[in-house]
Amino acid sequence: MINFLNKYLGEINQKLEGSKKENWESVLKHHRETIKFLQHERLIHLLVTLAFAIKFIVVMMFTLIYPQPILLVIDGLLLVLLVPYIFHYFKLENGVQKLYWIDKLIRDIIKA
Repeated sequence: MINFLNKYLGEINQKLEGSKKENWESVLKHHRETIKFLQHERLIHLLVTLAFAIKFIVVMMFTLIYPQPILLVIDGLLLVLLVPYIFHYFKLENGVQKLYWIDKLIRDIIKA
């Protein structure tokens, strides 16, 4: 998903920087469809990240109450999954924020 976002950002930035005349209404429509798609992805990734965070906290509480080696292993596995999910969600969130800014730039071009 991050690769898709980076590729799309590169394409839209080329259109914004290019001297070629664009149909900005069409570009804006496509851009907003892409934002909707990425908003859905962002929501799904948020839910998955929260699910892993809640599981990690619950297992960590059980580990503190009933110290067992297997619970430490489960804590470690959940943490290994949780950290990349957090970084991925962070990148996705920042990318969508960039798309909001680009939406404003396109609307400004259309108004001009």
